[in-house]
Amino acid sequence: MIDLSLFKNIAEITVTDSAKKYQSAQAMPLLEISTELCQATISLYGGQILEFTAHNKSPLLWLSPLVKFESGVPIRGGIPICAPWFGKHHNSAYPNHGFARTSEWQLSHCEVLTNQAIKITLSLSQSARTAALGYSDFEMSISFILGQELALEFSMTNHSDTAIDCGWAWHSYFNVNDIAAVAVTGLAGYQYIDAVQGGITNRLDHQLDHQLGKQQTFKGEVDRYFVNASAEQTIECAQPITLTGQNCNTVITWNPGAPLAEKMHDIGAANFDRFVCVERGSAFSDSWLIGPKDTETATLVISQPF
Repeated sequence: MIDLSLFKNIAEITVTDSAKKYQSAQAMPLLEISTELCQATISLYGGQILEFTAHNKSPLLWLSPLVKFESGVPIRGGIPICAPWFGKHHNSAYPNHGFARTSEWQLSHCEVLTNQAIKITLSLSQSARTAALGYSDFEMSISFILGQELALEFSMTNHSDTAIDCGWAWHSYFNVNDIAAVAVTGLAGYQYIDAVQGGITNRLDHQLDHQLGKQQTFKGEVDRYFVNASAEQTIECAQPITLTGQNCNTVITWNPGAPLAEKMHDIGAANFDRFVCVERGSAFSDSWLIGPKDTETATLVISQPF
């Protein structure tokens, strides 16, 4: 385990668990980070950040008040990492959205950057479970750069002698006051699959069925997949949120709407209007094909300019 006391002059980093922080029945390992720039909570289970608040800014991420912390169950909220496939696998026995978000990651690195931001890196490698799902000789890495803004890095290394596929996305849940007042810019003119209208989202050779005319709004259920989108989107809300990505050209916009949310035990009809998902990754025809002994890396910067 990394000696977190080495960072005591820059940040307060506390090892805790979900039972203590969220009163869950199971105790999932957490890191709580507090600096002069921000506060954050990271879950080793799922390799995901659950909370992030920059100094003098509103909380960036939404974590469901009905969230479950249970082994084998995804954590609803924050920024889960869906990998090494996004959506349904062609083998129906395989878990939806891959195995990364329901695996326990290891803390592999922690450093202070020149701007006093804290960089925390988690890693995930082969296990009996991943091998049974067709993934051996690999390593995933995810870094959280915690400063005046939140930056993410995701990489996958192929240690084998044959190419491997990796379709993935950061399934980001952003905190908003009212989904009906939210709009997403930066997607106008781009084609997308509309999953609500029956678009097929688990094929690599899909047809892009629609083109967005203006900004993306959320009047009822929205589930849209922009496979090759622009590098930047802005969530227009009370405190706008800008996402700037590199090597993650797939953008997914999602909110379940009230009827579907009511059927989801970890969201509920009373909570659907408090978040919007604007997800970035490399999925479907944009999925990574990683050559032998090679690595693919993507970055995402999330800021609240005003």
